[in-house]
Amino acid sequence: MEYLGLIIGYLIIILTPIIGLWHKILPRIDKPAWAAFIPFYNYFVVLRACKQPWYWAIFLLMPGIQIYMWACINITLIRKFGEFGVKETILGILFPFPVFWRVAMDTEKYQPVPPTNWDIVKQVNARTPSDHVALFFALPVVGHAIVYPMSLLGVKRKPGKKSIFKEWGDAFLFALIAASAIRTYVFEPYTIPTGSMEKTLMVGDFLFVEKVTYGPRVPMTPFSFPVFHNSFPYLNVKSYSEIQTIPYTRVPGFRFVERNDVTVFNFPAGDTALNDPRMPYGLVGHTYEQILRDEAYYIFKKDGKSLAYFEENIEDYKKRARINFENGKVYSALPAPEDEARGYTIIHGVLDRPVDKRENYIKRCVAIPGDVIEIKDKELYLNGQLAHQPENMQYKYSFTGYLHPAFVSRRTSNWTWTQGQASYFKEHFDVGLNELGADDSGFVTIPLSKKKLEEVLPKFPQIKPFIKERGYNRKKLEQGYPQGYLPIFPNDVQYDWTEDNFGPLEIPYKGMEVALNHKTLPIYRRIITAYEKHTLQETDEGIFIDGKKVDSYTIEMDYYWLMGDNRNNSADSRFWGFVPEDHIVGRAAFIWMSSGPKGMFGGDVRWNRIFKGIE
Repeated sequence: MEYLGLIIGYLIIILTPIIGLWHKILPRIDKPAWAAFIPFYNYFVVLRACKQPWYWAIFLLMPGIQIYMWACINITLIRKFGEFGVKETILGILFPFPVFWRVAMDTEKYQPVPPTNWDIVKQVNARTPSDHVALFFALPVVGHAIVYPMSLLGVKRKPGKKSIFKEWGDAFLFALIAASAIRTYVFEPYTIPTGSMEKTLMVGDFLFVEKVTYGPRVPMTPFSFPVFHNSFPYLNVKSYSEIQTIPYTRVPGFRFVERNDVTVFNFPAGDTALNDPRMPYGLVGHTYEQILRDEAYYIFKKDGKSLAYFEENIEDYKKRARINFENGKVYSALPAPEDEARGYTIIHGVLDRPVDKRENYIKRCVAIPGDVIEIKDKELYLNGQLAHQPENMQYKYSFTGYLHPAFVSRRTSNWTWTQGQASYFKEHFDVGLNELGADDSGFVTIPLSKKKLEEVLPKFPQIKPFIKERGYNRKKLEQGYPQGYLPIFPNDVQYDWTEDNFGPLEIPYKGMEVALNHKTLPIYRRIITAYEKHTLQETDEGIFIDGKKVDSYTIEMDYYWLMGDNRNNSADSRFWGFVPEDHIVGRAAFIWMSSGPKGMFGGDVRWNRIFKGIE
């Protein structure tokens, strides 16, 4: 059953009062025994009897939050009967039934107790160890790192006030629950990490992604720690468990993704990634398949064979590349000086992530299911017509005659920009040095909007478009200078597309029947296997899906095409393909804060961008 995980989650909540013999417990807190048998009302009754907010019961309905609220209510009821032991607290959080049974059966020992008198040392000491446990479950390690120094400093509390561990534990726990509910179902904060959407969105923009318009997506892996998306930073430990999984389910919204929406989504190619222990979230690179192809090509280059031989035997080279990954080494990706000196990057294997735990990306949806896209000399055409052009959309232009320092110093790695160059490009083109690149001749490339180009062209007529014609990447391979082996979707030698000249390509939609053959399979392979979870084999006898020979396939989901507004500095659908509907997170709503390179505390706040809507 697809929804077995979800059903089990609700069954645990529904059956806990029955299995826990609440009908024997409720009369002792002046509530009717029959209330124990009415789902969710029983929790409402307990919350009222324990003088806690009744609306906590609502959180029990929300996957991704319900288990935390379930544990909170269990502990609340256990403590109502004076049970503050460490063992009982841990059981109350993880498996409360032994404690409930003791409370239910031992009517003499377990009677309701008045609230803790925080001025009585004996009562405070009796519950302090269990409060430490609760604090740890609310915010592991970090909670104690915040609170314990305060206790050592002798932070005094007012008469009748809770202990510092109890007060902060409660605060952390319910802040997490409330924040998780809002983050999952209403708004989620997002920070722009790269320049792929410049100048529409800038590095350092802090924005809210709202989920109500498209309808919030029910968490697919609800057993997760709310603060961290997929892992605990620098520990390379998952912040979620797949003990319970829920199929793609979305609460109805007002509408779904439309053309030109700025959209946040889970990175489709992020189901697999290389685990780099030095990185906060363990990633040496997001697009595993591209790194695999590059590693295979690197091995081939060392063998000294022909390009044709490599392409005939690419699967064998990929197998050798996978062995490298299993041995904890990547030879083709050298992101740090120590890697270059050593000749390889050390990794800790491969990461495999479910849909909702893949990295969040933000791009503009330029095409919806059924649209036909084509890119001609950088310009995007949609269904045969020139597509909408965002006001701040940028293309890359060559500043002919101005050599990039890396090209001038290509015989050495000791090249740098000067402060004068930084001022020059900022003053004349409003770009930072980190935005500059180089073309094939070594000339500096500059990202410019069409409006900015018109402004600077009279003064700098040497600025020319830098366009990658069809066949560009293949030509580079033949010359021995690949910029990644076939980086453009569908990443197959049969297609000569580049990011500047691409397509035509129809965006798949649910129910669309596509022909499957050697030519079309590279386009739909990932849809069939990675997104729609079928087995696929291509043999001399034909194409087999789930063991059955086929010559066509019917698409099971809607797909979208997303691109960055900084068109020549954006890793987007042109590189890794379609975005499935189940990867859609929400719509970028507005910027609530923005800061430049020096940061907010360095006084570099972009005041004109605060509370700016996103178009």
